[in-house]
Amino acid sequence: MKWALPRLRPTLFARLAITWCLVLFAGHVIEHAFARTQLMTVQVTRASYYLGKDLGLLLPMLDQSAPPARPALLQNRSRKAYRFTLAAPAPHAPSPLAKYNYEANELAALRAELGPRHPVAVSAAVAANERIRYHVMLADGSELTAAMLDEVIVYSNWGGVIFALQALATALLTWIACRQATRPLRRLSEAAELLGASMQCEPIAEDGPSEVARAAAAFNLMGRRIKDHLAERVRMLAAISHDLKTPIARMRLRADLTEDGALRTKLHADLDVMQVLVEEGIAYARSADRVTEEARLVDIGALLDTIVCDYTDAGHPVRLAGEAKILLTRPNTLRRIVINLADNALKFAGAAEIAVHADPRGRLAIVVRDRGPGIAREHLKAVWEPFYRVEGSRNRGTGGAGLGLAIARQLTISINGTLTLANRDGGGLEATLTL
Repeated sequence: MKWALPRLRPTLFARLAITWCLVLFAGHVIEHAFARTQLMTVQVTRASYYLGKDLGLLLPMLDQSAPPARPALLQNRSRKAYRFTLAAPAPHAPSPLAKYNYEANELAALRAELGPRHPVAVSAAVAANERIRYHVMLADGSELTAAMLDEVIVYSNWGGVIFALQALATALLTWIACRQATRPLRRLSEAAELLGASMQCEPIAEDGPSEVARAAAAFNLMGRRIKDHLAERVRMLAAISHDLKTPIARMRLRADLTEDGALRTKLHADLDVMQVLVEEGIAYARSADRVTEEARLVDIGALLDTIVCDYTDAGHPVRLAGEAKILLTRPNTLRRIVINLADNALKFAGAAEIAVHADPRGRLAIVVRDRGPGIAREHLKAVWEPFYRVEGSRNRGTGGAGLGLAIARQLTISINGTLTLANRDGGGLEATLTL
């Protein structure tokens, strides 16, 4: 079995922040490398300058001093950038002057400083810490060697601290800049999700960059058109359902005057179906309208216990399992959802079980179960649509117009919950309301 890692999609904020941080960090690194190179060039140039001056003073002193006094003179004139040694002439490995591009200029400066009386020869470095050697002949035939050393550049201990503070400041400013740049887009995304879920979102501010402001304006216009269209549809459905009540009442009176008992029974059955259709149509129109109930802290366990007691007093086999906690929600809307689901279970199974528990993510789940015929897998998605009826055991023969689950879903969206359906093992349906 192959395990596939989830594909993460970085946000625009993360992409901008990472890009800006990398660019600024690369700039800091390049600047630091350039500063190191410049510092090294300055030190080498300074060493070459002092080498020429020291040789100009040292050569006459060596020519005039006795051999025993020469080591002290060499020791006094040696520095961190170079050291002097005196030996008999010997062949040396030639240097290509390629290790550093400024060595040729250094050699030319030395020859100009010492003049033609003291020709300067050059050879390759011998020790690991040397970069090049210069040789000058004394009057007695001895050879003075100046070994140029690779200086160790010592940086201040505060350099790393300053660089870390610069990196931290860069990251902080980048975070602030990216947050400011993506905040309008985040508001637009949140508004789109809310509009798609419940059609109940307030217009968003049309500010920020010009492109985002135009997108926000277009989104607000689209939201107004969608809500106007849905409101018109709801008003039409409510008006038709309400106006049908009077003709149904008149038809019921006329049916009562019919002498044929069998015909009267059939007419009353048809009128009952029409009455249910009208009542559910009005209920669906109300559920699709904006919910104005204020949210407050509710003891979910007590609310569910009250619902179960009402069913028990009416003689319906409904039982409650599990314990719930106090939750901020709209109690009347939640009560309508649970009653709707319980009525649906009683209608098709004759009994219902209401269970409450916390899901693995810590959310509250209210589950309404039954042992009825269930719903075929291919119909589980379509039953949320208004007036959709599954053929077979769940049809108008058992009552209903196909609006019960649509109403429950609309109400669930209004309290920021989710409602799912699933068939149970062994038969039956399970409706899970997650808050």
